[in-house]
Amino acid sequence: MMELLWLLLPVAAASGWWAARRGYAGRNGATVRSAEYFKGLNYLIDDKPDQAIEVFTRMADVDRDTAETHLALGNLFRRRGEVDRAIHIHGSLIARSNLTADQRRRAMLELGEDYLRAGLFDRAEALFRELVDQPDHMEVAIPRLIYIFQQEKDWRQAIAYCDRLERIGGESKRRETAHFCCELAEEASARQEDAEARTWLLDALARDPDCARASLLLGRLAMRAGDHRAAITAFQAVERQDRGYFPEVIAPLGQCYSALGCLDQWVCYLREVQERDHGGRITDALAEWLLQQEGEDAALQFLERELREYPTLLGLRRLVEIKLARGEGAEYADLRALQCISTQMLNGAARYRCANCGFVVKSLHWCCPSCQQWNAIKPMPDLVMKTSG
Repeated sequence: MMELLWLLLPVAAASGWWAARRGYAGRNGATVRSAEYFKGLNYLIDDKPDQAIEVFTRMADVDRDTAETHLALGNLFRRRGEVDRAIHIHGSLIARSNLTADQRRRAMLELGEDYLRAGLFDRAEALFRELVDQPDHMEVAIPRLIYIFQQEKDWRQAIAYCDRLERIGGESKRRETAHFCCELAEEASARQEDAEARTWLLDALARDPDCARASLLLGRLAMRAGDHRAAITAFQAVERQDRGYFPEVIAPLGQCYSALGCLDQWVCYLREVQERDHGGRITDALAEWLLQQEGEDAALQFLERELREYPTLLGLRRLVEIKLARGEGAEYADLRALQCISTQMLNGAARYRCANCGFVVKSLHWCCPSCQQWNAIKPMPDLVMKTSG
């Protein structure tokens, strides 16, 4: 409630200034307005914000002198979640003919914020579009428009306004626009328009050479076209661009190498990557291919050596599965229980986490649903610990 008190104090101050200024018109009128002003202050002190708001709203007849009071009141209502009242106040301001041009633009900006909070994106967009050419407001209006276009999935408009914001503000928006290009590429791919999709993906990489998503999608396009070597090149770029996303390309990479009959090269490449990253999904994939290529003993030796220094649940489960397949006597019952436990833990665990806000999910989102950051959600390594020494 103290926070609300501090929010109302500017309203009270503006109303008091207005009462003092207008009070010279007549002593009786000034006395009444001063009484109302102090009545509102008393409500604030007595922790009765609703009554205080009513008093200050009643006092503030709209003219140039009281526009600031109305703007403050509208902002207060929006912060409290009373968006309808905020829209009414800011809308009434815009309808007045006795405001300065600057006051009108500020009221339009606040009304746009009200509509945005209410989810009325079309109305908010119309207001912000009127303000994007105003030097005092464009740096607020353009980001709001970008947000609206993202919500509406109008990626071309989002790209255009990001480029404009980058030109006037200097802040790089290349990571965001690269993802917008990827969104357009996925839409084109869904329509089987692979040439257009590839054009958008190359645009994404031109904007952000480290866009792992673009390389991943290029690899999928190449696989669909049957060009497995091009797919391998694209998928391998992901590990160089952002190693955190490499687990997403392990399965398709294995399929490409298998289609080319180059499993030896696949195992060799996995070993190289595994030297840089001991995450569970890489360990599990390498153990699987060692099992197929070199047999159980090679896979077991690798897993036992790896898990001593880099324990992971996926690696542990793979080890248990291989041992169970061999049916090693008295340990069989304990191993079966360990397999069930590790499987349940893996099935119930979140696989992805946002590096920005910590939001966890079971499927990959390129834009975090919680904090709206692009490229922040990544696969979670299931490395339990790394021993020292």
